[in-house]
Parts: sequence; structure tokens; C-alpha cells
Amino acid sequence: MPISTISIQSSMHPALWTVNSTKYLMNITCEQSLTDNERCDRRRLLLRGLTQSLPEIFPLLYTLLERHFGAAMSEAGRQQLDIAKQHAATVTATLNAVNAYAEWAPLSDLSKYGIIHGCGVLLSSPDFRLHACEFFKLVSPRKRPLDAASEFDSAIHSIFKILMSVSRDFLYRFSYGAGVVDESEFEFGEYICESMVSLGISNLQCLAGDSTLLSFYLQQMLGFFQHFKLALHYQSLLFWLALMRDLLSKPKTVPHAAGDSSVNHLSSSSGEVDNEKKKILSFVNDDICSAILDISFQRMVRKEKVHPGTVLPVGMLELWSDDFEGKGDFSQYRSRLKYGLDGATNTNFI
Repeated sequence: MPISTISIQSSMHPALWTVNSTKYLMNITCEQSLTDNERCDRRRLLLRGLTQSLPEIFPLLYTLLERHFGAAMSEAGRQQLDIAKQHAATVTATLNAVNAYAEWAPLSDLSKYGIIHGCGVLLSSPDFRLHACEFFKLVSPRKRPLDAASEFDSAIHSIFKILMSVSRDFLYRFSYGAGVVDESEFEFGEYICESMVSLGISNLQCLAGDSTLLSFYLQQMLGFFQHFKLALHYQSLLFWLALMRDLLSKPKTVPHAAGDSSVNHLSSSSGEVDNEKKKILSFVNDDICSAILDISFQRMVRKEKVHPGTVLPVGMLELWSDDFEGKGDFSQYRSRLKYGLDGATNTNFI
């Protein structure tokens, strides 16, 4: 039985109020009476103080997640629903606090203190998975920093593994011929796909050295692209467009200057990026390009153009419809498909 959440602010651990305190202090820094320099100074001081407190706050948040999630499940199993709701509310409040930190806290700290792992575990719980999805939505687009790149890559690597494990199960359960499925499952799938897209667009280079994981990731994104649900297909289309645009772009050339160490560093970084792109390109094989071409051609037709008397077979692609809200118009979508067709064709001949 799903555990509904209730407000228990009166019993919330004081550390969870750090989120409200942070928002309050952020509002102070935006006061009109302050100059730009004063606002920047206050923000820096605030961020420094919050960063220094992470070694105390993150272990506490992880402990709260672990303890109250286990207690909520245990009490629900014993039919002690009122107690279970209280524990569930603490889990939700803790996740809200975690998500506030996820927007800016170093990924290395989120990984080191178990936050990434804890949120990954909660993806398996119908009661908390959407809040956990919000965490991964926030961390997936994070860019690799110039310093501490290895720690960042390690954290991103673990995020890839967590999301790919969930998406693998989703694609296995809800592929063609899955029958009638609760729409909440597809909503969850959309959240996962959205994070997978952001992760791939921003950090696919982190997988360049792991051929197995890179291959599995591309196959899963192809699975979303081929999915009969239009929303999932549309989300993954954004990834494939970004990937092809990046892979087919010309390598950047950095002018050399004698004795300029910064230019040499940029040249080295540029060469590393080009090597990573070549590794990724080698995995975009003929089978992937052919599948993209096939699905793109099939989806060039609008639902309204299908004859009303036509009986669609089970597992038929959900075609673009006028009631598909929030995704622009059909002409824009078709233009993206055409770009994908061109990209798949060009990639196929490289």
C-alpha cells in the first residue's frame, strides 16, 4: 500500500532547516539596498560556509534517509500506517533538503557521503522515486570541473550506472506489446529518460574509457528512441541530435605561441576531447544508424493523417498528435527528425 506523506515540520531534525535558512540568506543577498559587489561578497561567504558544513550535513542526511526509509517500509508491512506516514514524511523532507544541495554541492561530496547511492536506492520505491528523480535531474547536467576531474568522473560514472540499471528494467518491462500500463509508470520513465538525456549530453565523455558501459548506454538511448510512447521517443531525440551535432563538428584548432603554457594546456585539452569524440563515434555503428533512420521515417506521419477506420496493431508507434502538449509544433519536431536523418546518414559514412 502506498505511503502518503504528511507534514511533520514540528518533529523535523534541526539540520533539515538548513534549506530554509539557505533560501532566507539568499534572499538577504538580493536586497535592493546592496550593491552588486556586496551581494557577490555575501554569496561567496554563504557558499563557503555551506561548503565547509557539508562533511557534517551529508552524513546526517544519509542517515536520515536510510533510517526512516527502512522504518517506513517496516511499519507499513506491519500495517502501522500512521507511524509509517511519519517516517515517510521525514524521508520526503530529507530528500527536499538533499535536492536543495544537489543544485550546487560538489558531486564528489555527494558521492563520498552516500547521497548518490541513497537516492539511487529510493528510485526503486514507488512512494519516493519521483523525489529521487528530481535529485538526478539536478545532478545529471553538471559539467566536469577543470580541477578534481577524476573525482567528478567517478561520481558521474556511478550516476550512469544507477540510471542505466533503472532504465534497463523499465525498457524490459514496458516495451512493445506491454499491454495496458499505469500512466504513472510512464511518467517515471519520462523522468529517468530526461536525466539520461541530460547526463549523456553533458557527460558522455566520462564513459569514453569504459567501452562496455558506453555501448550499453547508447543501446538504452536507442531503446528510448524506438519506444512506442511518443514522450519517451521525443526526449531521447534531443540526445541523439546533440550527439550527432557534436560528433560531426570539426575539431577545434588552438593557435600555438612559443612559451605560452596556457595555450599548450588548451591544446592538450582540445586533443583529449577530440580523442574522446573518436572513441564515442566508433560505437555509433551501422545498426544504430539504421535503427534511427527506420524510426525517423516511421514517425514522419502525424496521427491525424491516419485514416479513422484504420485498425492499429498492438505495439504500434504512438504518432505525433495535436494534443501532444508542451513539445512545440509538428513542423519543429519533423525538422528535428530530418536533422537526425541527416546525422545518422552522415555518421554512417564516416
